[in-house]
Amino acid sequence: MKTAKHPMPSSFCFARHFRPVASDLWALAATFLIVSGISFSPAVQAQGAYPSKPVKIVVGFPAGGGTDVFARVLAQGLSTQMGQSFVIDNKPGAGGVLAGQSMAQAVSDGYTLLMGSTSTQAIAPQLYARRPYGAKDFTPIAHVASVGLVLVAHPAAPFNTVAEMVAYAKSRPGQLNYASGGNGVTNHLAMELLKSRTGSFITHIPYRGSAPALQDVMAGQVSVMFDSIAASGPQIRAGKVKALGIAGLTKSEALPGVPTLSEAGASIGLKGFDTPGWIALYGPKGLPGPLTAQLQEAVSVVLASPEVAQRFAVAGAIPRYMNAAALTAYETSEIRKWLEAIVFSGAKID
Repeated sequence: MKTAKHPMPSSFCFARHFRPVASDLWALAATFLIVSGISFSPAVQAQGAYPSKPVKIVVGFPAGGGTDVFARVLAQGLSTQMGQSFVIDNKPGAGGVLAGQSMAQAVSDGYTLLMGSTSTQAIAPQLYARRPYGAKDFTPIAHVASVGLVLVAHPAAPFNTVAEMVAYAKSRPGQLNYASGGNGVTNHLAMELLKSRTGSFITHIPYRGSAPALQDVMAGQVSVMFDSIAASGPQIRAGKVKALGIAGLTKSEALPGVPTLSEAGASIGLKGFDTPGWIALYGPKGLPGPLTAQLQEAVSVVLASPEVAQRFAVAGAIPRYMNAAALTAYETSEIRKWLEAIVFSGAKID
């Protein structure tokens, strides 16, 4: 079973915004830190200009999945902005948890970062009976984007709307299967929440990432799944899967003809159904303040680029920059929301 690949465009223009020299970046970082009440340590200053070698961004899902798609856009922008290569290191497994756990062994020097997501940062720490990690084990850097989810089905599935899908599932309890990117990831819990609210029984088939799960939906091995618009959008437009609804309260510019599940499923218990995902950049615990400031400044510039906004929009996401403090507060609110979903669905991993 091969992982779906989503080739990225070879280049896009950052010329208007990028390529300040290292001294400019340190000046920006210094200004931020002074305002924040944080001072440079002599040890960090002695390290010289950052980055002086390639920076690795760890992604907890296979190449081609939604998180991977956005991570590559961000990495390309940071490479141009900071004058050094930012490369993606895919570490799939356990719904992104393995990648999160790898940060515990990473050196806090700014050369190993994590592209965290709703699944890895807000869900996994409270879904597992033995918590793999917590918020204190990471250094928040910047929120990157809000990511839309869409419910998709194989083109030959005997239903074309979410109401028809639920009716089909209720008439055949346990016979309809759904795929996910792994136990505890966003598209797993989104479907469990749908099942709970509609009183339907649909069997879960977990995969090592959303990309191989989507491959099996396209092949007809599994009937339905929630997936990021980033990964499923091209397959929807190509007719390889059909869209049943957006898992949010507003329609997506990338899929203008697709209704929200809230409106399409209002009569079956889905009114107000809202489960968008998000991605954010993190460092290992103890990442020095100057490096955090420099990275979040670079991320803010990348996300302000119209080219990046366009690429995110096409993929079903909205660039949404938050600095470390705002990201910390947002993550806390998301943990509360998804805990409610976990309790509501009864999902738990031993």
